[in-house]
Amino acid sequence: MKSDAKIIIIGTAITLVVLILAIFLFYIFSTNYAKNKIVNENNNNSASDIENDVNTNKKVTLYLFRGLGCPHCEEAIEFLESIIDDYPYLEVQTLEVWHNKNNKELMDAVAENLDIEVSSSVPLIIIGDEYARRGFADGMENTIKNQIEKAYQSALYKDIVAEVLENNPDIQIHTEILSKN
Repeated sequence: MKSDAKIIIIGTAITLVVLILAIFLFYIFSTNYAKNKIVNENNNNSASDIENDVNTNKKVTLYLFRGLGCPHCEEAIEFLESIIDDYPYLEVQTLEVWHNKNNKELMDAVAENLDIEVSSSVPLIIIGDEYARRGFADGMENTIKNQIEKAYQSALYKDIVAEVLENNPDIQIHTEILSKN
C-alpha cells in the first residue's frame, strides 16, 4: 500500500508540475501574442494613416462621353448618379459629343492616345489611363466600381483626359459635372 501511495503522490506531484508549467507557458505566449498584436496594429494604423494622408486630397475623375438622347448613355448616367455618394473622392464629368464638336474632338484625341477605336460610339467611359469602355450594359456596374477603387488606390493613377486637354489647349470643351446628393 505504501508503494501505491508513493506512486499516487509522485503522479500527483508530476501532474501539478506539468499543470503549473503549462499555465506559465500559456501566460508567456499569450502575453507575447498580445504585445505583438498591439505592435502590429500600431504599425498597420501608421501605414494606413500615411496612406489616408496621401489619398486625402486625391481625386479620381470618371469621364462619360455621351450622346444626347442615347438610351445607354442615360442608363450610365443613372447608374453613376446612384453610386457617386459612395465615393467621396470621385468626380463624374459628362461630355455630350453628338452635338458638341469640341467634346467630340476631345473624345477622338483621348481615343487616339489610348489607342482605341470609337468613331461616334457612346457611351464611352474613361477612368484614368487604364479603363476605357464603350457602351453600357447590365453587368458592367461592378467592373466600373472596381476600376474607380483601383484608380483611387493606385499610386500610378493618371488622368489621361486632363493630360490630353493640357497638351491641346485649343480644345474648348463643355462638361457637366454630376453632383453628389
